[in-house]
Amino acid sequence: MKPILPVALFATLLLSSCTNSSEKQETAIIPEPISIRTGNGSFHYSTQTRIEYDQQNARLKAMATNLLPAQGKGRENVILLQTDASIENPEGYTLRIDRDTIRISGGTERGVFYGLQTLNQLLPEAPVAIIEDAPRFEWRGMMLDVSRHYQPKEYLFRFIDMLAYHKLNKFHWHLTDGIGWRIEIEQYPELTSKGAFRKIKEAKAPWIGLELAESPTAENVYGGYYTKEEIREVVAYAASKQIEVIPEIEMPGHSEAATFVYPEYVCSGAKAGSGIYCAGNEATYQFLENILSEVVELFPSEYIHIGGDEVGKEQWAQCPKCRALRKKEQLKDEHELQSYFVKRMERYINSRGKRLIGWDEILEGGLAESATVMSWTGWEGGIKAANAQHDVIMMPLDYVYFDHYQGYNPYEPQAWGGYNSLHRVYDFPVVPEGILPENVKYVKGGQANMWTENVSETDHLEYMLFPRMAALSEALWSATEVKDWSRFKRKMDRQFDRYAENGWNYSESAFTPMIEQQEYKDGKTCITLKTELDYPVYYTTDGTEPTTRSTRYEGKIVIDNPSTLKARTFRREKPVGYPLIIADLQNKATGATVRYANPYHAGYSGGGDSALVDNRYAIHRGDDKSWQGFERNDMDLTLELKEPVRVSKVNMRFFQHLAITSVMLPESVKIEVSENGTDFREVYSEKLAAEKNVDGLIKNYTFAFEETPARFIRIQAVNPQTLPAGHRLAGGNAWVFTDEIAVH
Repeated sequence: MKPILPVALFATLLLSSCTNSSEKQETAIIPEPISIRTGNGSFHYSTQTRIEYDQQNARLKAMATNLLPAQGKGRENVILLQTDASIENPEGYTLRIDRDTIRISGGTERGVFYGLQTLNQLLPEAPVAIIEDAPRFEWRGMMLDVSRHYQPKEYLFRFIDMLAYHKLNKFHWHLTDGIGWRIEIEQYPELTSKGAFRKIKEAKAPWIGLELAESPTAENVYGGYYTKEEIREVVAYAASKQIEVIPEIEMPGHSEAATFVYPEYVCSGAKAGSGIYCAGNEATYQFLENILSEVVELFPSEYIHIGGDEVGKEQWAQCPKCRALRKKEQLKDEHELQSYFVKRMERYINSRGKRLIGWDEILEGGLAESATVMSWTGWEGGIKAANAQHDVIMMPLDYVYFDHYQGYNPYEPQAWGGYNSLHRVYDFPVVPEGILPENVKYVKGGQANMWTENVSETDHLEYMLFPRMAALSEALWSATEVKDWSRFKRKMDRQFDRYAENGWNYSESAFTPMIEQQEYKDGKTCITLKTELDYPVYYTTDGTEPTTRSTRYEGKIVIDNPSTLKARTFRREKPVGYPLIIADLQNKATGATVRYANPYHAGYSGGGDSALVDNRYAIHRGDDKSWQGFERNDMDLTLELKEPVRVSKVNMRFFQHLAITSVMLPESVKIEVSENGTDFREVYSEKLAAEKNVDGLIKNYTFAFEETPARFIRIQAVNPQTLPAGHRLAGGNAWVFTDEIAVH
């Protein structure tokens, strides 16, 4: 074996060729290391590169075998792997690259592993450099929900590789929830033989009217579960990538599948499958302890996650057993009953040598003694828990929920909730204001959550993960003083290539042009665009597809005649991201006066009385502020055009999202015109076909009629008024949403 150079001597030789320590070459390492000192020249990795290990450490050898390209046996150059007790952080490492030698020294084998991950980003031509690095936070996690949509074991190996590549070290495995139980429990076999499979219902989200399948092999059945052996394989594979797997077994709520199968554990009077375990039933605790007794044997993790979120407590309030327990334990309300439930489960989990984690609702009624809190609803729960000197994992939904949209564009695939862009994730501060300085140490780190209500296919899953996982990685690993959004954006150009090289599907939302500002003034529409990443944007206003020969966007677009704007971002001369398309700009209704017979809802104004004639379009999200909403009332309004014109069609868009919102398409539309504002004549009337799709959709309508003179146009869209049977809020008020009226 070639002798290993003393660390001090190796550093001296390397530093003689390094640049000034304040100077950083664009090495495009994600996440950004604490320190990079670059020199001249590079190390060329080839089939002649040899790998050596201190004391022939078998585990280091396995790491190199898994992470580095095919290794040779020549003498051209060498990579040396070793642990170094002088590196204080067990996940820290030093990577020293010379022209013929690379040394990776880690505080432990974990540190060596992360040094290898960094080296992998630099190969095959690694620049001469000294890189010193260690993570900012000890908890760097990602949650994957496999309850809503199951992913096979083989795909989980790929998912773990993705985490390891980004130096994430916690895999929070959401194994059970309302619509699917995914972990084998030998004492209760029907949890998987029945609870893991559900009927597929046409035009209904899975959580609406959930029915478990009578047999996994029946027609129109969806599901799957992990055997104990498969779970052991996943846990072992994750451990080889320095990742801890934390199982989540939901309780006391989000348990519809389990309580359908074992209805004896819900409250008296509650329906089977109500999803809430009876807190007053002694048998409930034995049932859950029996389940956890098998779970703890499968997972070497320090933690067991019990959920604890979104527990509807109405059943407990009506349950005689729950009321009796409240009286016996002197609990003043159902919040304290939940606290009793959580504390009792914690005692059992602690007795098995584990620690309990729960979502921040476990704070309700009083926090269990040694519980760790995952703060998801915002910052408040995490601040409260940390200041009470409890460990906290931060994951506020408006920063790191990856089931939220990452692009503001109608072409984005169906997602849930708000808008967490690449930049938003990058800005995740982890430690919020409000935590006392002496309690900051209780913030162990953070994670992102990938819920899968709308995500069934792996391509879609990866689309939601990438490139936001890169931003998460830097938010959780990199020291605040080295984070730099401008530099991160430049590094992402190489990162996209790496994703492609790995065969990982990534979103191009960060390339897509978005409207930063839009104003209609003095008969002109002025539009300012933005993109998250710095690539050139080209546009047209005649409806043709933009190319690099079209007009390059330079700061503002001014439109004063009927136009369709199309804008596209280009990377390396090729279009990337989605196009921005705004049709019907400067149409005959633009800038008209709008008078309402029925008022729009104050909470969904779309921007006020001019919202429907300002050329602003919404996307398929109910929280888009450009939608104007009418609750139960018909949309009934009259446009006064700026001058008499001849008209022959009206273009409108309506929104519907039955799975999540109360917004439906109108039942019918009628259009009348007038030249004097008093005498109206009907030119169009149509009963609109219903759309059964429960996902968010925008329906475009063109209402065409014989050309006629008009100054006033009255439009009535009939509201269904009540939500239909089968809707999760059946019988409640229906809404109609629209965003723009174009007249031609």
